[in-house]
Order: sequence, then C-alpha cells, then structure tokens
Amino acid sequence: MPTEITPEELCELSEKLRSKRSPERRSAAKKIGKKHITSLGDELLEAYLKEREDKRTWETQTEMIKALGRLDHKAAIPYLKDIVDRDLDADTITAYAALSYIRLTRQSKDDMTVTLTLFEKGSAMVFDGAVMALAYDDVLPTEEQMKRLMSIFRKRRKVYERPYSNPIHQMIGMMYRWSDEIKREFTDRYKAMPQYGYVISKTLAGKRSIRE
Repeated sequence: MPTEITPEELCELSEKLRSKRSPERRSAAKKIGKKHITSLGDELLEAYLKEREDKRTWETQTEMIKALGRLDHKAAIPYLKDIVDRDLDADTITAYAALSYIRLTRQSKDDMTVTLTLFEKGSAMVFDGAVMALAYDDVLPTEEQMKRLMSIFRKRRKVYERPYSNPIHQMIGMMYRWSDEIKREFTDRYKAMPQYGYVISKTLAGKRSIRE
C-alpha cells in the first residue's frame, strides 16, 4: 500500500531522480519502490530509460526496475520484456527484470501463467527472477502447478544447480506451503548439504524463511 508522503518529500525524490550522481538516483528509486509512491511512476520510468544508456550504472538500473515492478507501473512492460527476451547470462538486471515483468503481467498474485513460461524457457537469470517472484511474493501454486513445477525442475537442473549464486535456497523456501510429498522430493536432494539445512528445516515445518 502507498505510504503517506509530504509534497516536500515528493519534490526531493523527483529532484534526486534527475541528479547527476548515480547513488542519489538509486536511493530515490529504492525509496519510491519501498514506499509505493505511484505518483512518481512516470518520472521513474523516464529516469530508467535514460539510466539504461550507461552500462556502468547497473546497480541503479536494477533498483529502478525493482521499483517499477513494485509500483505496478504497466508502461514499463515492453522495456522489461525486451530485457527478458535478451536473457543475458550472469546479469543481475535480467533477473530483476524477470521478477518485475512477472509482477506487472500477472492477473493476480497467484497467477502462474507467465511464471511457468519463464521457468520452462528462460536461462539462468530469467529462471532466478521467476524463483524470486514465487518466493518474495509468497505465491501458492495449485497442486497441479506444483507437480508441473517439479517436472520442470527435474528437467532443468543444469540451469539452477550451478557453482555460483544459485537460487536453491529460495526454491526450497518458496515451497513451505506445498504438499509434503511434493516438496520432499526436492528437499531430499539437498538434505545432505549443510548450507541448505536451515531453509529445509523451516520449509518442512511449514514456516516461511524467504522474504524480499
């Protein structure tokens, strides 16, 4: 829900989006998203379209993309789709573009249509964004969708079982409300690995452990 904000704060955030300093633009985007200031959505998108021209400011671009998704700013959809379609490897922007793209295109929080497509077709970063959408937004798939997801996960282990920054913690965590039989198939694969012990224990106990 939008947070109350004064006209002075709105003006300050608007000015920071146009600042010459990337950290100030990044800070403004983060605050706009966190406080859900929808009235600055158009300015945020305009700032992002300018920001994306500078490859050095990927952290600022990421915060702007995250904020656009939180604001449900539909005008950003074609730009995010373009990033998702390019599907670059080892690219943080791509992962968060996939997250925001899902948030902007789904019909409800539990609508899995776009998410399933990205799980099936996306490479590592797009896959990670789909995981974040389920984990961060506490999405509960239907039983049929859980089974379909498990089928995808079996086939696509090479996508997410990788030595660097993999999403397995989040994948385990997002299953905490799944049926026991289905989630145990996944958790049993990693139960001997100490790094996953905490999140597995929480998930099997039906407790949420992953938040944005």
